[in-house]
Parts: sequence; C-alpha cells; structure tokens
Amino acid sequence: MEIEQLIYLISQDDQKAFESFYHHYYEQIFRFCFYLLKEKEACREVVSNVFFSAWQSRKKLPEVRNMETYLYVATRNEVNRYLSQSSGFRETSLGEIPMQYEASDDPSPEEELQRKELSGLISRFVSELPERCRVIFLLTHQDGLKPKEIAEILSISESTIRVQLKIALEKIANQLRPYFPQLGLLILLLLNIVK
Repeated sequence: MEIEQLIYLISQDDQKAFESFYHHYYEQIFRFCFYLLKEKEACREVVSNVFFSAWQSRKKLPEVRNMETYLYVATRNEVNRYLSQSSGFRETSLGEIPMQYEASDDPSPEEELQRKELSGLISRFVSELPERCRVIFLLTHQDGLKPKEIAEILSISESTIRVQLKIALEKIANQLRPYFPQLGLLILLLLNIVK
C-alpha cells in the first residue's frame, strides 16, 4: 500500500493503517533518534512519543508534503524535549549501531577479513567524529538521505551539511591512511561500502 493511501486512511481514524505506517517508519526513526541520544531506552520513549503525536495529529497528516522529513523533525524536537527534561543520560558506543555494508556475492576469506577490518576501523573512526559530523555522516551514508533533506531535518544550511560531510570524510580518510595506503581507492570504497 502506498504511503499516501496509508496517510489518508490514518486521517480517517484507521488504526490498522497506522500500525502499518508505524512498522514502515519505526526502524528508520529509531536509528535517527539513537544517533542523537545514544541510549536505547530513551529512544524507545522518544520514538513512542513521536508516533503518539503523529496519531494525535492524524487529521492533519495528509497536508504533510514529506512524511520522512516531518518524522525526523518531530524526532529531533522530541529528543530536545527529552534532554531538557532529563538531568543526564548514559552514552553508549557507536558500536551498538550496526554499520551496513554491501557484500559481494561470494567473498574470499581474505576479502571477508579485509571487509571486517575496514568495517571495524570505519565504525571506530566514525564514533570519534564530532557529534554534528557523526550525525550528518550517518544520515548520509547509513540512511541514504540527501544534504537538502538533512539540512531541513537539522535546521542548518545545505552548505553546512556539505562542509560537515567533507570534514567527516577527510578525518576518516586520514585515520585510515596508515592501514590502507591506496587512499584514492579507499575513498571510493568508503563511499560505496558505507551506506
């Protein structure tokens, strides 16, 4: 079923349609929330509030031009609200967020070992990025969002997004250079492997 049709049904108080909508967007919104909060329990609470608010606003949902952006912005706002209400939260490592990689159909044991090594290094170096760089990098390469979409979600300029992406890639590439001297190829790998 198309999202537009689901949204129309939701606006007509269809709970089954809302359940489908929830399952369609939950993982994506939870992952974004985790980029910001880094605590699973807090994310569950925030994401639950985001979807509860969406249900409460169901009559107005058909007016939303871009549902993903709407949900991302609602999540960002709910995270800010959560942080202002809580005195502190536990930070977890980026290792809890699985980085997704494209695997060849039948990699050799050597290729698989190199892929695991690269995966571990990239995850480590991404976790060491400044927060804004890290979030933008993950939204781009893991969630597949475009700079314009990220700019709208984070309420910053598109040029800032591009600069932050460049900074993130340069930092990661510089840290990977000792492990992988063929840096030109590495940048292509980085852009094509990390999604």
